[in-house]
Amino acid sequence: MTAETSASSGAPSTGLGPWMRFRRQYSRLSPPVQMIGLQLWLPLVFVIAFCLCYINAFHQPAPKDVKVAVVGTGPAAATLAERLAGTSDGMLSVSTVGSVDAARGDVRDGDLAAAFTPGAANQPARLLIASGAQFQLAEVVQQTFAPVAAAEGTTLAVDDLAPLPKHDSYGTSGFYLALVWTIAGYMVGMFIGMMGQTLKHHVRLGLIVGSGFVFSLLGTLFAGPVVGAVHGHFLSLWLLGWTTAIAVGLVVNGLSYFIGRFVTGAALILFVFLNIPSSGGAFPAAFVPEPFKWLHPYVFGTGVLDVLRGVVYDAGPGIGRGATVIGVYAAVGIVLTAVGRPFFNRRNRLRAERGKPVSMMLAAQGAAMAARQAEQAEAAAGTRPHHTTTSDAPARGATTDAGLRRDGEFRDNEFADEEVESDAAAVSGAAAGSGSA
Repeated sequence: MTAETSASSGAPSTGLGPWMRFRRQYSRLSPPVQMIGLQLWLPLVFVIAFCLCYINAFHQPAPKDVKVAVVGTGPAAATLAERLAGTSDGMLSVSTVGSVDAARGDVRDGDLAAAFTPGAANQPARLLIASGAQFQLAEVVQQTFAPVAAAEGTTLAVDDLAPLPKHDSYGTSGFYLALVWTIAGYMVGMFIGMMGQTLKHHVRLGLIVGSGFVFSLLGTLFAGPVVGAVHGHFLSLWLLGWTTAIAVGLVVNGLSYFIGRFVTGAALILFVFLNIPSSGGAFPAAFVPEPFKWLHPYVFGTGVLDVLRGVVYDAGPGIGRGATVIGVYAAVGIVLTAVGRPFFNRRNRLRAERGKPVSMMLAAQGAAMAARQAEQAEAAAGTRPHHTTTSDAPARGATTDAGLRRDGEFRDNEFADEEVESDAAAVSGAAAGSGSA
């Protein structure tokens, strides 16, 4: 009796490793249950990543090492700086700056959260801030230096170099607009990677560029003229949104060649769970714990927000640094795409040559298609549909668009004593034979 016959009759299978025995048993579930079970890794990743990233980063935001400066060159300025640093319990990182003009440039560029000029009995102390660079930092430093001025017997005059408008009083509109662009690019790249394995380079890139054009236009249109969260700079923001969507789409598309349908989880971690806490959009980098503070200069969202704040508020590090970050991500996506397509084709060719089994997801999809075909045929004949599993689907001679083989070939490959790879790597020889653009 063969191992296949034994399995179909319920007898123990022989000659199969633990993984293939598990696959055989799993294949006896109904195809919809199989496909649902094979996707439960995604909510698992979501739950774990949400707790470790969002809840961990945001449950107790506390400023630490906020960079401020005391304006002055004499011993009095240095002494005040040391006293402020020593009494802030790690909240402030205090330096001195020689002139008000130098301090203004550092505050506007985001190198300093504030610059404090001591006052006198008849002269108020002055505090330079830039709310457009980061609202929470501006609030914290005002609350911190008001008692310092009071201790000197004077008041505190605040000079906001980049004030926020009334329609965006907390400075969060730009962050959410950047998030819209990023998620749109991520979703397009994910769908192309999951469903467009046989598409050539120029088709994939055309979809990324074309959809990015449309979705960035819609996002900018709704955030600006429709909702009124952002005023002006429409063309600049649209171009930024388009570039953002393209860069994200390129990275996700490139990753999909290597990890197939699991690109969903990788892209979520890269562009959502690590990106949002580290970007400085929800809270400043000085408010979140490690590793998010360390990641701040490198995550994609930091680059987008640097450009956006430079365009809208003329504050922050400037367009150049942000554009560099976006450009690096786009270049990585291009490299991944260029290298990934040959890797993908070669892996599929070797898989076919070695007779490796199709993935569990493709096997379940094949069984589901066979079940639907059987139901339609039996319904036409006026008989009751027969329940089909991945074990008996090949016996019906069913095939799928992904190139599942007929009858015995399917069964032999499905339970060969080999490790299964991801769905995208298990597509048929048709995918492997479609050359690059």
